[in-house]
Formats: sequence, structure tokens, C-alpha cells
Amino acid sequence: MRFVPDPEMWEWLMHFGGDSSDFDWDHGNRFKNLKHEVAAEDVESLFENDIVLGGLLIEPVHEERRWLILGIDQYDRKLTLIATRRGEADERLRPISCRTMRKKEKEYYAAATSKTEP
Repeated sequence: MRFVPDPEMWEWLMHFGGDSSDFDWDHGNRFKNLKHEVAAEDVESLFENDIVLGGLLIEPVHEERRWLILGIDQYDRKLTLIATRRGEADERLRPISCRTMRKKEKEYYAAATSKTEP
């Protein structure tokens, strides 16, 4: 997976409300992440803490733009969220996949938030 910085998306995320109504949930993406033991409420809770935008995913290539977002959920789990924007004028965040951060993602998050990684 490769990504590039996206200052425009970072600016959008800084104004993102993070309420349930700000997310584009349906049956498919609401339950998809349960295999990773991540519920929709866990994804939403990422936005109550410091998040880091890894950037715009450029590999693998997808038909729609996807971003990698790193954060800590309500249970202090370090999670990686792959999301896109949907809705009128792309105002809603549509979670595609959410799982536990991998080692390099933890390091990236720690460096971006100045938090040491154990």
C-alpha cells in the first residue's frame, strides 16, 4: 500500500464533525469490519482523539479516491481506517475498511503525534 500527502483532505478532516450522521453507513460497510473486531461505533470514535492522515492511496489503484487515516478508538486501540468521501459534494465519510494498525503505521502515527511507540 502506498499513499501520498493530501493537504486538501487534511483540511477537510479538520472540519469534519465526526457525528454518526457525518458517516455514510450501509449494511455492507457497517458490518464488514467485525471480522477485525471493529464496530461502526469504534470507527466513529477515532474522530474523538488525535487522527493522522496518512494520505491519498495511490497503490492499489481504485476507481474512487481512498484515504488512509490513523487513530485511536474508544478502547485505546490503534486503528487504520481506509475511507472515501460520498454524498452531495463529498460531505460524508464512507468507511471502507478498518483494522488494527501495522507496525509501520504505528511508527508513522507516533511520529506525527509525537507520541512514543512502546
